Amino acid sequence: MIDWFKETWESFVDWLYEIVQVIFEFLQDVFLFVFERIMDGVVFIFNAITPPDFLSSGIGTLFNALHPDIVYFLSISGLDSGLAIYGAGVSFRLLRKLFTLGQW
Repeated sequence: MIDWFKETWESFVDWLYEIVQVIFEFLQDVFLFVFERIMDGVVFIFNAITPPDFLSSGIGTLFNALHPDIVYFLSISGLDSGLAIYGAGVSFRLLRKLFTLGQW
């Protein structure tokens, strides 16, 4: 009698454990589905934003339109290195925010 009760109890506990596992898998799937929909919305919003006309030609054409004396001063002052360092810093900050999920 005790063996029967023990086997029944163990099978009941195993059944409950399987139900809990199924619920957790379902919640994980729901979370992933919602996250996928949110990311699809973000992609849609970014695709809906059109860049300004002056950016379509590139920054090189903007500098070529400047007076040659100004271009010479900017090249001597190291503007290209400064923009590269600034771009690297912004990229690092955005990647850090992405990987830490906005904690920093």
